[in-house]
Amino acid sequence: MINVNLNRKGFTLLEVLVSLVLLAIILIGSLLALNLVQRLTLKNILRDEALAIGQRVLKGEESPGYFEVRVRNFNVSYNVTLETCSTNSSDLLTSLNLTCKKVRVSWNDPYGEGHELEINSFR
Repeated sequence: MINVNLNRKGFTLLEVLVSLVLLAIILIGSLLALNLVQRLTLKNILRDEALAIGQRVLKGEESPGYFEVRVRNFNVSYNVTLETCSTNSSDLLTSLNLTCKKVRVSWNDPYGEGHELEINSFR
C-alpha cells in the first residue's frame, strides 16, 4: 500500500484570488481618498491665493485686473474687480466718515470649477 502524505498546509488558488481582490479594493479606495485630499488641498491653496490678491488690491498695493499665478504646476488666472459698496446704511457710514469698498476675485480651478471670493472693507 502506498502512503500519501495528505499534509495540506498552504493556501488554495481561490483563497489567494480572494485576498488579491480584497487588496485591490483597499488600494483603489486609498487612491481615491488621496486624490480627493489633493483636490481639496489645491482648492484651499487657490482660495488663500485669491484672498491674498484681494487684500493687496484693497490696500492699494496692486491694481484690479487679471493676475496669472502658478500654483503646483497649474497656471490659474484670477480676475479682480474693485468697486464702492452700495449699502443701505450709507447715512451711518457717512456719519462715521467710513467708506465701503468691495473686492471680487473670481477664478477657475484646474478641474474646471468656477469660484468667487468677495471682500468688503469699511474705512
